[in-house]
Amino acid sequence: MKPYHNKPLHRIYRLQEAGKHQVGGGLAVSPEIVQSPLVLTPEEGNVQITVEGERTTLRMGEILFLSAGTAYQLNGTVEAPASVHSLSYEVYELGSSTEQELVYKLCREFFPTNGILPVRLTNKISRLFSELEDLNTNNLAADTDKIQSLLCQIHLLVIEAKAGTTITDSSYFRMLSYLHQNFHKEITREVMSQMMGFNPRYFSIWFRKQTGWSFTEYLTHLRVNKAKMQLMCGETTIQEISQRVGYTDGLYLSRKFKQITGMTPTQFRARPKPKRIVALQFYGDLLALGVLPVAADPHIMNNSLLLSPELEGVRGLELPTDTAEPVSSDLEADLVIASTFLSPQQLRYLEKLGPLITVECDDMDRLEQIRLFGRLLGEEERAEAWVRHYQLKVDSARHRLSALIKSGETVAVYEIRQNNGIYIWNHTARGVYNLYPMLGLTPPDKVRTDVLERNEHLCISVSDLPEYAADHMFVVASGRQGWTAWTRKHISKSAVWRNLPAFRNGNIYYLKLEEFWYSEGLALERQLEIQTNLLTGCSLN
Repeated sequence: MKPYHNKPLHRIYRLQEAGKHQVGGGLAVSPEIVQSPLVLTPEEGNVQITVEGERTTLRMGEILFLSAGTAYQLNGTVEAPASVHSLSYEVYELGSSTEQELVYKLCREFFPTNGILPVRLTNKISRLFSELEDLNTNNLAADTDKIQSLLCQIHLLVIEAKAGTTITDSSYFRMLSYLHQNFHKEITREVMSQMMGFNPRYFSIWFRKQTGWSFTEYLTHLRVNKAKMQLMCGETTIQEISQRVGYTDGLYLSRKFKQITGMTPTQFRARPKPKRIVALQFYGDLLALGVLPVAADPHIMNNSLLLSPELEGVRGLELPTDTAEPVSSDLEADLVIASTFLSPQQLRYLEKLGPLITVECDDMDRLEQIRLFGRLLGEEERAEAWVRHYQLKVDSARHRLSALIKSGETVAVYEIRQNNGIYIWNHTARGVYNLYPMLGLTPPDKVRTDVLERNEHLCISVSDLPEYAADHMFVVASGRQGWTAWTRKHISKSAVWRNLPAFRNGNIYYLKLEEFWYSEGLALERQLEIQTNLLTGCSLN
């Protein structure tokens, strides 16, 4: 797909439908399947709507979002006819670019799950709907700029609206992702503002409002954190490190490094091996190295149930939502480990607890990640010992499966979300690393080409599932609030699922999300045992 004018935009919108549905008054409305993300809101009065078999009332002023693949039907009565605004559109994100071509890819990650959105219909939103409906009705396809502008405004106001912000978390995190992937290059405020579709002055104001830092301050902190990892992992010279993190001069890096950490790079490198570690993630890797953090994120611990025996008694560290909250002074951390994609405000808080390093989340091969932590923590030998131990377990599991998984049979992992979307994960999540790189099992062709080779997670609709289905299907569902039971019932009632060979042959295996949320180190090892037992029939979930 090409952009609507010559200026490369980070995101573009394509209108699928904009109009009104009349319901009630004797008019019959047939059931429909949502083809593209859909927004509905009554123009006046209340409307009965059936979504995936469940009937609910959409009241005047409320805005309902439905994701692609959702079955719905608008209902009305003879006595109470109503009109419903209906808006359907897609979002495309810039994937790659050359001087000759810009390539955009469909991106539905911006959209929420099915449900009433936390924003009320306002005069401004109503006016935007009406303008789009007029353009669509009059077939004014040539006015692409106008359509882009209207859809962008609606998207920010309706889909991505949050109290106190002016732009979505998804756009914001994609900008941070770009910075983390390109920090070693020359990055300017002008380049970033153009990418985000802002003028440079507004970008600077917006960036500071979002992060609490100027753009230059944030980029400096990012580069210094990358330099810390280089200093902890080897004997690379300061000059070489400076070039790796985006500076040409080692002296300049040293000056910035001391401004932020209070130490020179040489002093930082000379510190003793850290013993008191605060960790905000990566618990499976740390525990595999025999390292128990003194404090950890309670939410991540709650979703790391396979590590509960080791993490019992570890102090929970709640990250503040208010940057004015006082810093915990009794942790005495030698090192703080966090994911790169915590908010800048949270990273600033963590820097006050002790020397901070940030590690890319779900970006590395699982074995290379544990080797990285071995280097960072001075535990290289233990890292290699754990890798050998894990590979022996993989060999044993492969031997057990060799007589049970027939040649050519496929295996894959699927996660059902409440919005009826089905997620298929790459190697970094949900124990997938055990199945393909380690056990050498075979993925379905579409999973291989659309997920593994692209190294991207994928969300599909139920109607697309037969194309991606495997002979052996692991289904991930939360073990809390009856969600696993709901998932089993949902699958047993679904004609699409019942017609799959895996269902007919009894080859669907259920995994608890809270045990498979993170697939790192010790957690990955324990996930391997669960997966092998299910495939061999030694354990039923």
